[in-house]
Amino acid sequence: MSRHRATALALLLLAGAAGCTQGQDYAVPGDVCGVEVRSALLKPLLPPGGSFKQGDTLDRGGDITGCGMEVDKRRELTFQASLVAADVDPLQVKSRNLLGAGNPRKADMGTDARIADGAAMAYSACTYKGEPHRYVVGVWVQKAPTDVNQRREDLARFIAAYLPAAQKTAGCTP
Repeated sequence: MSRHRATALALLLLAGAAGCTQGQDYAVPGDVCGVEVRSALLKPLLPPGGSFKQGDTLDRGGDITGCGMEVDKRRELTFQASLVAADVDPLQVKSRNLLGAGNPRKADMGTDARIADGAAMAYSACTYKGEPHRYVVGVWVQKAPTDVNQRREDLARFIAAYLPAAQKTAGCTP
């Protein structure tokens, strides 16, 4: 075998091996913070890696909860869900965070929603224990996306499915 061919073959094998390590070598969960979701909606938000861990980040007696997801011991996603008073505008309260996530734009889901380059928030009006409330969910992505438009689409699909499921789990009825 010529030296050129051997070098080309070695480079090809290295590229193939590197490509194998770029996959999701962990099981994508079917729940987020205890709320059942289709793993196909969550998968595009998670990066390649070898290990995965989901853990609680916040729990204040049921009205504010959160969890985080780590891939290879690095926080990649943070989720938060809140039950707030009916007169609170959660998107206004978190407007700075949404601006920091990059170009938040109105989205047509729930009562109101915003999708940013690296985050999504949505809320729905609901009734909890006989009183009017708003149920709010948010997801925050730690890494800047390589394809912003695709990330926005992935976030929108995820949050549109997650909001009603989380709201139902929390016992806040439409």
